[in-house]
Amino acid sequence: MMKYIYKLGLVSALLMTCLSAYSAENTLSGVPIKEHHFKLMGKSGSCKTCHGTGVPNERPDSSFCIRCHGTMDEIPTKENKYDKLPHDSAHYRNTLECTACHSEHKPSHAICSDCHIVEFPNLK
Repeated sequence: MMKYIYKLGLVSALLMTCLSAYSAENTLSGVPIKEHHFKLMGKSGSCKTCHGTGVPNERPDSSFCIRCHGTMDEIPTKENKYDKLPHDSAHYRNTLECTACHSEHKPSHAICSDCHIVEFPNLK
């Protein structure tokens, strides 16, 4: 029993650490939302804004992102010291789903950095 309680405590601590990047106020149905999207959604926001009628625990497809942000070729990419263009990658061009790199409910991660040295200081 003590072993179970210890593991539960570790999992809880890890979860709280991961979510600490989000304000306690920026949640929808108890799920953290990045501040800039939370402000745009306002108090009337709902999971359907990004997930449509789909199951909210699945990633939305890029069509929901494109509604507000535009297509990948419409999104300006700031110059970076490695001359990488994440929205026009040499490997994938503009075919990746937005959620391959961008995440709403946890920190985003540029998949380019899995193999390459890159810096995208504005990755949200």
